[in-house]
Amino acid sequence: MRLLALLPLALLAVAVSIAGDPPKKVAPKFPFSKDTTYFEGPLGDEGYVDYESAINGVLRGKLKPEENAVVGLLQCLGPKPEGSPLRPEFYKWLGAKAPPEKGDYLIDSIKYFKIPYSGEERKQLEELEIRLRQRPWVAKDAPKHVEWLKVNEKPLGAAADAVKRSGWFHPVIARKSDGTRGDFISELMPMIQKCRGIAFTLAIRVNYHLGAGRFDDALADVMTMHRLARQVSHSASGIGYLVAVAVDAIAQNSGLVLLEHGKRTAKQARRYQAELLALPPFAPFVDKVNLYERVMVLDVIQGMHRDGANDFSHGGLEDLTPEQRAAALDWPLMMKIGNEYLDRLVAALRKPSRAERWKAVGEIGAESEKKLWRMRDLTRLQKFFLMADPDKKRLKVSERVGLLIPAALAISADRIGDVADRAEQITRNTLLATALAAHFAEHKAYPAKLAALAPKSIAKVPDDVFSGKPLIYKRTAKGYLLYSVGVNGKDDGGHLLTDDPRGDDIGVRMPRN
Repeated sequence: MRLLALLPLALLAVAVSIAGDPPKKVAPKFPFSKDTTYFEGPLGDEGYVDYESAINGVLRGKLKPEENAVVGLLQCLGPKPEGSPLRPEFYKWLGAKAPPEKGDYLIDSIKYFKIPYSGEERKQLEELEIRLRQRPWVAKDAPKHVEWLKVNEKPLGAAADAVKRSGWFHPVIARKSDGTRGDFISELMPMIQKCRGIAFTLAIRVNYHLGAGRFDDALADVMTMHRLARQVSHSASGIGYLVAVAVDAIAQNSGLVLLEHGKRTAKQARRYQAELLALPPFAPFVDKVNLYERVMVLDVIQGMHRDGANDFSHGGLEDLTPEQRAAALDWPLMMKIGNEYLDRLVAALRKPSRAERWKAVGEIGAESEKKLWRMRDLTRLQKFFLMADPDKKRLKVSERVGLLIPAALAISADRIGDVADRAEQITRNTLLATALAAHFAEHKAYPAKLAALAPKSIAKVPDDVFSGKPLIYKRTAKGYLLYSVGVNGKDDGGHLLTDDPRGDDIGVRMPRN
C-alpha cells in the first residue's frame, strides 16, 4: 500500500517530539468527551486526560491481587524481569508488594552458564537448545541443562500455579526512566516479554520428561504453556497478543512431540484433547484495538497538543512558536476523526467471518490511502500552512493529521489479525492431532478420512479457518499430512509454515521430520 510510505515519516515526527525535551506547555482547548478523548477522565495536573489511569482502571476491573496471574508470576520472574526494577506505579496498580531482591527466580541458560550474549559459544548453546526442544533427550545428552532445570524447578512451579489463577492484569505504565510522563507507543511491558523465556524453559523440560518416560509430567508442562498463552492474551496491547501467540506456538510444538514420542495410549491422547478443550479462549484481538490502540492514538494527539505541536517544526516552520503551530490545527476535529476511524475499524474486526472482516478492513485502508495520497511528504503538508485561506488550511491539515495516525492501525490490525487466525488454526490442528493419535493407538493405523474420527475420537472435525472448507488430509507411508491453506487461501501442497524454506500452509506432518 502506498500509505506505508507515508506512515514512517509522520510517526517518526511524533517520536522525535516525544523523545526530546518537552517544549513549553500549551493550555488545552479541546473538549473532553466520548467523541474526542474517549475517556472523560481522570484528568492529570496539566488538565489532560490521564490515559494511564483510565486504561488501568478498565483493565483491572474488580480483579483482586490473589486472583491475578501477573502477581503470581512475580514469584517466578522476580522484581527485575529484564534487569531493571519494575516501577513503583506498577506495584501500586497491582495492589501487591515487590518480591524480595534475592530469591529463587527464573534464570535463563545464558546467564546460568555465564555465556557471552554473542559469539560462538552463544551460537552453540542456541543450536543445542533447538535440538532439546525438538525431541526427547536424556541426561547424558546435556548434563549441564539437567542442573539448570533443577535450579529453575521452584520458579517454574510458581509459574504453573500462577497461570491457574482466574484473571490477568498487567498494568500499563507509560513513564520515562525518571518517572515523568511517557507515551504508550514505547511501553514494552517487560514481564510479558519474559513469558517467552518461561515457555522455552518448559519446552526443554517437556522433552527431558519424555526422555525419562514421564508422560504425565510432560503433559503438565505443555498445559502450563497453553494456560500461560491464554493469560498473556489478555494483556492490553497488540504486542502482548503477539507474545501470547508465540508462547502458544511453543506449546503446540511441544504437544506434537508429546504425541509423536510419548508412547501415549488412546486414553492419554484424549486426556490431552480434553485439557485443550477446557482451556479458556484467547482474548479477542479486536479488544486491543478498541481500547489500548485507540488510547495510544489519542495519547499521541494529546501529547502533540501538550508539546506545542513540535512535530511540525520542520522545513520553514521552525520560526513559528508552539502556540502558533498549535493554533494551526483543529485538535477536537483530529481526535474526533481518530475515534471515528477506530470505531469503523473495530466494527470491521467484529464481522463474523474472516472473509467479511478482512474485506471491511481492506476497504477502510483503501479509503484512507486515497484520502492521504496527496500528502506525499511533509513538504506537501507544510504547503497547506501557506494557503491563503486560514480556515481551509486548518481544516485540510487537521483532517489529514487526524486520519494519518490511526490509519497505521489498519495495517497492523490486518497483520496481527492474520496472526490471530493462524493461532486459531494451529489450535484446531493440534486438537485433530490428538484425535488422530487416539485413533492410531486403538487401530494401529491412521484413518482414511478425517470424518472417521467423529464422534469417538473428537466430537466434531473442525473446518479450515482460512477457507471455511474441510482441512486437507492425506495418509502417508509412515503417518499423515494435515493442513490448512493458510493466509494466502491457496493449497500449496502442504508446504508448511514450519518447513525450511517456510511455506504458507498451516498444518501437522507426522512423523514431524
